[in-house]
Amino acid sequence: MKPTTVLMPRIIMFLFALVPNCKGECKEALVKSEMDVNRKYLLPNFIAETPIQNAVFHNHHIFLGAVNKIYVLNEDLHNVSEYKTGPVLEHPACSPCQDCSPKANLSGSVWKDNVNKALLIDTYYDDQLISCGSVNQGTCQRHVFQSNNAADIQSKVYCIYSPQVDEESLQCPDCVVSTLGTKVLLTEKTRFINFFVGNTINSSYPNHSLHSISVRRLKETQDGFKFLTDQSYIDVLPEFRDSYPIKYIHAFESSDFIYFLTVQRETLESQTFHTRIIRFCSVDSGLHSYMEMPLECILTEKRRKRSTREEVFNVLQAAYVSKPGAHLARQIGVGPNDDIIFGVFAQSKPDSSEPTKRSAVCAFPIKFVNDFFNRIVNKNNVRCLQHFYGNNHKHCFNRTFLRNSSGCEARDDEYRTEFTTGLQRIDLFTGQFKQVLLTSISTFIKGDLTIANLGTSDGRFMQVVVSRGQSTPHVNFQLDSHPVSPEVIVEHSLNTDGFTLVITGKKITKIPLNGLGCDHFKSCSQCLSAPPFVQCTWCHNQCVKSEECVIELGNQDICLPTIYEILPTSAPLEGGTTLTVCGWDFGLRKNNKFDFRKTKVLIGNESCILNTSESTTNKLKCTVGPAMNLHFNVSIIISNGRETTQFNSFSYVDPVITNISPSYGPKAGGTLLTLTGKYLNSGNSRRVSIGGKPCILKSVSHSVLECYTPAQTIPNEYPIKMKIDLANREAYSFTYKEDPIVHEILPTKSFLRHASIALIQR
Repeated sequence: MKPTTVLMPRIIMFLFALVPNCKGECKEALVKSEMDVNRKYLLPNFIAETPIQNAVFHNHHIFLGAVNKIYVLNEDLHNVSEYKTGPVLEHPACSPCQDCSPKANLSGSVWKDNVNKALLIDTYYDDQLISCGSVNQGTCQRHVFQSNNAADIQSKVYCIYSPQVDEESLQCPDCVVSTLGTKVLLTEKTRFINFFVGNTINSSYPNHSLHSISVRRLKETQDGFKFLTDQSYIDVLPEFRDSYPIKYIHAFESSDFIYFLTVQRETLESQTFHTRIIRFCSVDSGLHSYMEMPLECILTEKRRKRSTREEVFNVLQAAYVSKPGAHLARQIGVGPNDDIIFGVFAQSKPDSSEPTKRSAVCAFPIKFVNDFFNRIVNKNNVRCLQHFYGNNHKHCFNRTFLRNSSGCEARDDEYRTEFTTGLQRIDLFTGQFKQVLLTSISTFIKGDLTIANLGTSDGRFMQVVVSRGQSTPHVNFQLDSHPVSPEVIVEHSLNTDGFTLVITGKKITKIPLNGLGCDHFKSCSQCLSAPPFVQCTWCHNQCVKSEECVIELGNQDICLPTIYEILPTSAPLEGGTTLTVCGWDFGLRKNNKFDFRKTKVLIGNESCILNTSESTTNKLKCTVGPAMNLHFNVSIIISNGRETTQFNSFSYVDPVITNISPSYGPKAGGTLLTLTGKYLNSGNSRRVSIGGKPCILKSVSHSVLECYTPAQTIPNEYPIKMKIDLANREAYSFTYKEDPIVHEILPTKSFLRHASIALIQR
């Protein structure tokens, strides 16, 4: 997997978005030491003819649901079979699954692209693929696999549709998916196949053709679906369907419950969108146990001497449910077998669900979600679901919330409820993705670690350890120019050949879970801080796989410091200057922790006192001591206890003032005073005063300093003093005179050109 380097200047800005704030210092050193995010990798991929919407993995084959086609790929992403699903000719007089070609020339006939809305695997009745598309009223098809050819999806294809016997019924249980957006979950319960469906609908759909949320059972004949009761579905009321859209982001099953994650308005009247979690019992065919609750992903920022600032990332973009690694489980207080919702959230534009490039990642343990539902069920922060019932429905009056929601036992007093209090979780990466729109997430476990695969709106792919500590991506590269899809597959995660399948537009790419080599790490500290399963080591001044390191060269568990620049480059003899040393590999060891106990900075033979609270792996802050004599190109030596490095570009100097101009000015001040001399720009801080009052600095260089004189009340001579760090210099005086007074201006009028004006002072 040989990488090639591509120059992409805009990546530098993205890099700064993923690294700690360095307040303008040592940015160049930071960029030079960070990993190479401009790499391109030759990865297995497949490009379809049309955009890919869904993907599933079954029996070593990958099934892709795209516009007008279903593709079957092997694990090497080679196309082994395909099935054409569209375009489809539709006419109002044609029912789903009916050949509409005889009506091709009739008015109202139209060819429609078939956008794949759901792609599912069922192994209960038959080993089969179920696909649902945007045509034929959102009905589905079964593709039964052949025992001798798991890639054959063409030989046995059946439409899951049967006309309603009761002609008076307006229901269409076989109409499953919406063209506006759908999430479908297939489960096997009590020897039956159930479909749990969340649909985005609007006024363009007849009242009973599609439902907002529903549970339906696949008939044993597999030629259609049925609702078990007239309570097996819930709909947004017709009057709210255009003004109150519900977008279903993710659906999953955990223990006894079914869950949907949605983005919708906070209330019927509100213009603000937020994220909700829906829960009901998996055996509840009447949806009596249906409950909704907001989920909030927040970032808290502690500010010195001010209140804590809180940001809410209100709209969910993608979610993935999996188990945590042991390390993360301990951090968030759950067990290794607990299900966790990992979600990527964004801040939306005002009064919109459209996301901005500000993202956060939050983890919601399912047991916390269930405990929160159970804890607040008897409180006053519950209300009826007005978008389903309106304000005057019986559910919205005189209800006493006494139900125990912790289990799925059948109860007569169950009813559908909305909770107004949200469950909050804090951004796991503490604002690291505040300049990025994350669009995809999946996770896997390596050892004790939980690793997240993240995708962005501009087609970048990242891998990062999920931890409450400061963790940055160890994989970060441009995968494609299209956004990374929320639909992802993770396979064989416990094996060395584990991979994830990532969709970007028409392309699906296979990316190994064990990383993409080591040579994208440009510094020793980046190399040694990579997760253990990546197996990188610093060897002979480069980052390589552990098995590639020749024994004679030896690998390192501590990094040689590298100095890139020193600021400032000179200091006055009196000392007191804060020196900033920019570079990399300062104080970082194999355990990925900073350790400055053995780090020393020497200027010549004298110590520079280290400020550990302001020092990082890319920046050292220390205070220089005094010197007896002028020294030029003094050696600065950095030692970490085992390795040392040297840099010769620092000088001790003696700042002097040799002249001032002008020597006098009005007592009102504001005169631009120019001091000339030597080493005026040495050190960190400088202050010029006249008569004890500050002269406001305009500019400074090695030999010239300019400032604006302060006002004085009495005309007189005042001493000029200059302070640079601990150095004090005094030379010359500045004379203040009475402010000039203008009594007359002559002439008072003139031609447009060549006017001469005289100011007369008496």
